Amino acid sequence: MPVADEMLTLSRLESELGLSRAEILVLAQRIGISPERRGLRTFLRASDVSRLRAAVTSDGGELVPTELELVQAHGEGDASSLPVVSGDSNWMKAEQFADLRLFRERLEILEQLVRTGIEVDSRELADLLQLRRLPPLQDLDDGKGFERRGLRCLRIQRSGQRSSWRLVKAAS
Repeated sequence: MPVADEMLTLSRLESELGLSRAEILVLAQRIGISPERRGLRTFLRASDVSRLRAAVTSDGGELVPTELELVQAHGEGDASSLPVVSGDSNWMKAEQFADLRLFRERLEILEQLVRTGIEVDSRELADLLQLRRLPPLQDLDDGKGFERRGLRCLRIQRSGQRSSWRLVKAAS
C-alpha cells in the first residue's frame, strides 16, 4: 500500500486501471482531485489515488459509466416505470443529448489541459479535437503547431522522447 505522501504518475495509473490519460483526468475532475505537474510528468497523491480507484469501481465494476442509460444495470428501480423511447425523432433527440454530453466532457478536458499545462500525445489530441489526423504544422509566434476551436496546439519536442502537445488559448 502506498505511503500517504507518495506521488503516483498518470502513466502508472493508466496501466493499472486500464483507462486512458483523458479518462483519468475527467474522472479526477468529477471527484474533485487536481493533478500535480512536475516537469514532464503528472502526478496524483496516493490518498487521491485511493479515492480515484474507489470511484472507478463504485458503479458495479464499470470503469467509465455509460453516457446514456435507459435501464439500470444492477436491477435498481422498476424498469416498467422508466420512459420508453419510441419513434425516430425521440431516438434522434437521445443521440443529440449523448453527443452534446460527450462534447461537453471533451471541452472540460481541453480546458483542464490548458489550465494545468499537462501535455498529451498526438493520438489523444486528435481524439479530443475529433480529428482523424492532426493538421499540418504551421509556424506560430511561440513555436510550431496549429490552431483549432480557439486553442493553440503547440508541438513540444525533447531529444530522446516522443513529441507531445501543449494547449494554450489562441490569441484573439
